[in-house]
Amino acid sequence: MKQAQSSISINSLYCAIDNKVILSDINFNLNSGQSITITGPNGVGKTLLLNTIVGFKSIFKGKISINKNNLSNDPSNRQEHIGYYGHKASMHTGLTVMETIEYWKAYYSSDANTSELIKFWDLPNKTVESCSEGQRKRLALLRLSLMNRNIWILDEPTTNLDFVGKKKFLELHSSHLRAGGLSIITSHEPAQVKGHKIINLERHSGKN
Repeated sequence: MKQAQSSISINSLYCAIDNKVILSDINFNLNSGQSITITGPNGVGKTLLLNTIVGFKSIFKGKISINKNNLSNDPSNRQEHIGYYGHKASMHTGLTVMETIEYWKAYYSSDANTSELIKFWDLPNKTVESCSEGQRKRLALLRLSLMNRNIWILDEPTTNLDFVGKKKFLELHSSHLRAGGLSIITSHEPAQVKGHKIINLERHSGKN
């Protein structure tokens, strides 16, 4: 299903922790169908950058625009446009995989086919806490299909996925871009998302 055209612009963005600049002067623009991979060594600030863009962390300096609207001072509005995947997805204990999906469908007003999603991700219908780490990862990524958000911001989405899981993610991601979505992804394997922009945060580390 074709999505509306979307864009995100990051201009001269500085990210800080306790007023200490960790990342400086980050600039990029993405339009529908485009993706950027954020890479760099552990501890360089990849997650900090995503958290700043989403609005979980305050902007130290710079500008974030979505669909040409300056939303730098409006993180709640930014989050309405963003499908976010982090290291630790929030899931209700005691629920089965199917019950979790049905809960998310109601929350996001999604009419997605639960059985098809379970089949695509090859998930067992048992309680979430009984699933393996990789299965919980697949379930968390499945939620992106229910959120109906054009902008995906994904923090190391393929970590702990086996070969088949990675292949399924790349298929889902390609479909998202073809439909007019865009994405910002952190990864230690930038080559797995072929043909897209790459930023190495080492070049933006700790400068004022």
